[in-house]
Amino acid sequence: MKKKYKILLILLIFIVLIAGGVFVYFTFFRTEPTVEPPVKETVVTNTIEEYGYNLEDRDTLLFEQLFEELKNLLNVPEYDTEEYVKLISELFIVDLFTIDNKLSRYDVGGTEYVYSGAVDSFKSVVESSIYKTVENNLDGTRTQDLPVVASVTVSEISEITYTMPDESVVDGYRVALDWTYEESLGYDDSGVLIVIPDGEKMGVVFYKAGS
Repeated sequence: MKKKYKILLILLIFIVLIAGGVFVYFTFFRTEPTVEPPVKETVVTNTIEEYGYNLEDRDTLLFEQLFEELKNLLNVPEYDTEEYVKLISELFIVDLFTIDNKLSRYDVGGTEYVYSGAVDSFKSVVESSIYKTVENNLDGTRTQDLPVVASVTVSEISEITYTMPDESVVDGYRVALDWTYEESLGYDDSGVLIVIPDGEKMGVVFYKAGS
C-alpha cells in the first residue's frame, strides 16, 4: 500500500508541475500574434498617359475637376500652352497643399507636375518643411488636422526667361496663385511658380510662398 501511495503522490506532483508550467507560460511568456494594421491603398481612376498625369480615388473633387479640364485641353491637337500652364499650376498647388489625403510626410503631393530634373530636391525640401509634422496614416487611424485646398486662382501669368543651375537660359512662365482652405491651419495661401519646358510637357521648377 505504501508503494502505491508513493506512486500516486509522485504522479500528483508531476501533474501539478505540468499545470504550473503551463500557467506560467500562458501568464508571463506567451505573446499574442501580431496583427498587421490594414494599409490604405490608392487607386488610379483616370490618367493622361502621354504626360504621366494620374487621378486617384483619394483626390478631392476640386482636383478631379481641374484634372478633367486638363485632360480635355490636352485632347486638342493645338492646345493653348498658357492655359495648360495655368491648369498644371493649379493642380500642383491643390495636390501639394491638400495634405489630409497623404499617407505620411514622404507622400509628397504635386510631384507629377514638377520639372523631372527637380523632383528629388523638391521632395526633400517639402519633407523637411511643409510636410515635416505630418503624422503617419498607413493604418487609417490618424486624427491630426491637416489642410484641404478648397479653391485656387491664378492671379497673374506672364512669359519670362529662367536661368537654370548650369547657367543656360530657357523660356518659361511666372505664375502667381492664391488659394483657400476648408479650414485655415496656417499653411501658405499664396505663392509664385516658375514653369518651364520639360521634354514634351511643362514642369514646375520653382516655388516661393507669397506674391
